[in-house]
Amino acid sequence: MKKHLGLAGIVALGLTLAVAAPASAATSTIYVPDDFVKSLSDTRATGHYELAGTGLHIFTEGSTSTDKVAEYIATNTLLSSVGEPSLDYTNSGGGLPGFQLYIDANGDGQADGILVGENSAYGNDWWLSNSAQQFVKDGAPSHTGGFGSTNHGTLEQWRAAFPVTVVTAFGFSLGSGVKGDGVINAIDFAGTRYVFGKQTVLDGKAACKNDSWKTSTKPVFTNQGDCVSYFTTRK
Repeated sequence: MKKHLGLAGIVALGLTLAVAAPASAATSTIYVPDDFVKSLSDTRATGHYELAGTGLHIFTEGSTSTDKVAEYIATNTLLSSVGEPSLDYTNSGGGLPGFQLYIDANGDGQADGILVGENSAYGNDWWLSNSAQQFVKDGAPSHTGGFGSTNHGTLEQWRAAFPVTVVTAFGFSLGSGVKGDGVINAIDFAGTRYVFGKQTVLDGKAACKNDSWKTSTKPVFTNQGDCVSYFTTRK
């Protein structure tokens, strides 16, 4: 993922609302599908994603168990540093995606569960996946019904309950069993606004000239000589 400084643009959820972001907010590009963690992918047969400019069009075909699209981006970020993550989403109809955080609650390097944020349904409350480790369920801030699971709480409450929690991956999930269609314009996570893009891959050493080496994202070159050497070595 390649970072630069910039301004946020539009926040959308069903309706499109103009929201100003801090001038110092960092932006970064998620390269599709390269930056998605393959081992965590849960995009099923009738769930789909495709680039739509700098956004990601996600949709499901119906409301069966195979109607799910879920992808994740690796990170290593303390839960105390993630702020209030959100999806900038334009809804074209149907169900809405949730924001998902893979968490290592005790700092042992192993993921212990997923926190799911669905602002449209539960405000700032995040519920814990049923597959989570029992000690995380036991330590959940709340054990009441009416949410995505009986184990839930705000992120501030989760931080207080498990202060050493590390987020190992963040992403989104639409479904399963939900028919939906829309565009994720950006993902806001830990002070960075992530948009989507495709890798720029040069096709040979001739393409290194006239500073075109600077446009390559796969791989990234340090100068024109590095670019030429790369293709010469490959031959």
